[in-house]
Amino acid sequence: MRGQPSLVYRRDDERLVEFSATTVDTADDASLGDVAPFTVHVGRGDRLAFDSVRYAFTTSSPDMHPNLYVRKPGTTEFPPFTFVEDGHSNAAVLRIDEFGEAEFSQFPLHFLLPDDELPTELTVGARIVVAERDGGRRYVAEPTVTLELTEQ
Repeated sequence: MRGQPSLVYRRDDERLVEFSATTVDTADDASLGDVAPFTVHVGRGDRLAFDSVRYAFTTSSPDMHPNLYVRKPGTTEFPPFTFVEDGHSNAAVLRIDEFGEAEFSQFPLHFLLPDDELPTELTVGARIVVAERDGGRRYVAEPTVTLELTEQ
């Protein structure tokens, strides 16, 4: 998947959650030779606050456990996150439990390729929980996007 397609969750005319995962072209950056980079973005509506976000990353190769690192773009700040185990040998899980007043969070994640082998796909499953700031409703979005990975 290239470009910037987004999954947008709405209630009536109000945007609740926006989610996207996009591959990044590295043809002009030789330093990223054995990495297939991609960006995952999540945003929320104005009346909402993030409660938690969880991303699970799996590959098209059942025996391959994706090794991820987060590359901070410039001066962009993002909330603290942790990598956690979820019992699946081929999944890497990133969890964010504290957002403060951030309007959106964007995580440029770069998938590291073991032994210079590139799986054909990377699936990003998310669980995004937001709540109304006035203590009202909570909303849960669980999008899944599969990225096609190609050698640059």
